[in-house]
Amino acid sequence: VLRDVSDATLVVIGDGPEHGALTALTKPLGERVRLIARQPLERVPLFMAAADTLVLPSRFEGTPNVVLESLACGRRVVATTVGGVPDLITNPALGVLVPPADPDALATAIASALRTPYDPIEVARLGARGGWAASASALHAVLVDAAKVR
Repeated sequence: VLRDVSDATLVVIGDGPEHGALTALTKPLGERVRLIARQPLERVPLFMAAADTLVLPSRFEGTPNVVLESLACGRRVVATTVGGVPDLITNPALGVLVPPADPDALATAIASALRTPYDPIEVARLGARGGWAASASALHAVLVDAAKVR
């Protein structure tokens, strides 16, 4: 399936215990895969703006900020139907959801997302939920309500 998007480049940002294994696994792909170390928060929007699609193939998740940030940057998302992700990707214009641990469905969705034109302004309009202040305010409201119940 990914042969259909042979001009695509995968950029993986971050570090972790699987970095060595990932480096070995992707080495045969050459420049089609770029592994970049963890980045300071202020540089993340630069990578988001350069992306065509955010891919988040999590098996477990809450409500991931990276999806909110991607949508706010006007970038579509391919992600798994775990945690709060389906509550964020509520419109086909925002992206595609696939079952967790299904590499064939993920590959098909990525290829489709990369071939499908979209309007970043519309993605941001439909998907943006405010910034950190809005998230903090919403969390505060939930905590205040929870404290009242107790």
